[in-house]
Amino acid sequence: MTCTEIQQKLTHGEALDESERTHALACAECGALASSCVLLDATLAALEPEVPEAFADRVMASIAREVGQHGRAHERANPTPWYERRSAGLLLSSAAALVALVNVARFIAVVLLPVRSFGGAP
Repeated sequence: MTCTEIQQKLTHGEALDESERTHALACAECGALASSCVLLDATLAALEPEVPEAFADRVMASIAREVGQHGRAHERANPTPWYERRSAGLLLSSAAALVALVNVARFIAVVLLPVRSFGGAP
């Protein structure tokens, strides 16, 4: 095994066999990495917090209470703006279609009908 392979095993937390342990004790780089990995594991184990019993259940119940209390009040305080409502969109699109129809009728009445009435060619 090479130093790189042993160092990869150390950083991934994999166990070393007897020849790899012997190499790690003899090699300065592998030994330094092994000791820092051991120190890091011990520090992380000491810092691991204790989670109280039923902590997640209490947090979820608290969230459910807040949503129940503030959710409805928030909806009433911030109603949907008029331009985002479906009825407003339907009304505006109908008005736009009506304006387009009036413009087409006006174009026909102003441009196309007078040309035909005088017998001219378009």
